Amino acid sequence: MGHRTAVKNRTPLIILGITVLLVLTALVLVLVRGAVATPDPRSPEGVVQSYLTAALAGDQKQATALLTPQTSKDCPVGNVINPESMRVVLVSSITAGNTATVEVSITNTSASSPLDLGNSGYTDTFTLVKQQDSWSIKTLPWSLLACETETEVQP
Repeated sequence: MGHRTAVKNRTPLIILGITVLLVLTALVLVLVRGAVATPDPRSPEGVVQSYLTAALAGDQKQATALLTPQTSKDCPVGNVINPESMRVVLVSSITAGNTATVEVSITNTSASSPLDLGNSGYTDTFTLVKQQDSWSIKTLPWSLLACETETEVQP
């Protein structure tokens, strides 16, 4: 009977050891997977990310600087993006010569009441062109337009 008692006493230790091993494995997986690669700011994906960062922060001047001159000229002045209700995620990108297409997923959340979370999502694209050594945004989703406001001319 002494041998059977010793085996019963080890069972909780074995279960505890397996549990600790599983928790440590899960922690390592989360830490390794948790790091999101930041795109090169000079790449098409990096330019789109820089544009979105500036636009969602309300920095229309910086956002407009990343557009082609024609796109900047055609941009409706003073368009405002509501960053609290918008989430943008990179889906894919394709580069062919001096043109690149960056596809993003855009999700808008509007809560009109505590029980009503109206989410709408869609994918759209940014088209970029390479001018000299840098990429500029030629076309972009209308909902992400952030155009520089006109400054009032002082007499």
